[in-house]
Amino acid sequence: MRPITEIDPRAASSAITGAMKALERRFEVVADNLANVETNGHKRLIAYSIGSSDDSSAAQGTESTGAELERDFTQGDLIESGDPADLALNGEGFFAVQVDADIRYVRTARLFRDPEGTLRDGRGAQLLGESGPISVPTAAVDLRVEKDGTVTADFEAVGKLRVVTFVDPTELNAVGGGRYAASSRADLVAATATDVASGFRERSNTDPVSELVEMILIQRQYEAAQRALSTESELRKSLNELSG
Repeated sequence: MRPITEIDPRAASSAITGAMKALERRFEVVADNLANVETNGHKRLIAYSIGSSDDSSAAQGTESTGAELERDFTQGDLIESGDPADLALNGEGFFAVQVDADIRYVRTARLFRDPEGTLRDGRGAQLLGESGPISVPTAAVDLRVEKDGTVTADFEAVGKLRVVTFVDPTELNAVGGGRYAASSRADLVAATATDVASGFRERSNTDPVSELVEMILIQRQYEAAQRALSTESELRKSLNELSG
């Protein structure tokens, strides 16, 4: 048995503090998922608590590695709106939209024409076609999008929406409102096995009941960690008194 004087009192408190930081991060993730339950096309985040595999790092008072984040890109439920201006994707992939000088990727969009006839989504970004922005004659009355992404104006094809998928979806970063930005390392290809669903919206893939259960579990674990930290503090005080 190691002498009391050789026990590093920082080890236990460091491990508990690290666990609490990870729980705080997991709580933030669950709260964000719940806040985006009604955000069309939102993909929930999953946070896993992880710690150092090297016990010596805890003994030296370093923080644990916290929580590892992973985004769940599984498809959410498609809800029929009855409005052909609502577009969603049945299958993997994203629509490409132009936001200022940047390209962003979305799972669902609301189609409209600006006064110049350029197709845009409901937030004003240009909906990109395979050859860039799609322009529609301003006099056209019947505007439709086919399953393969072909856009027709008065039954004449005027372009085809750009629908892409990513070799590694983890290279996508959420930028708010159901939009994603691709990192410089992202490899993208055309999504060939995906249908454009006109008249549908894709809901968030967050299950609010599961998230609420997760939030309760995190709160209980955090409270347990607080009690453990208090107990450790009392034990350390006793050990210090014994070691004189």
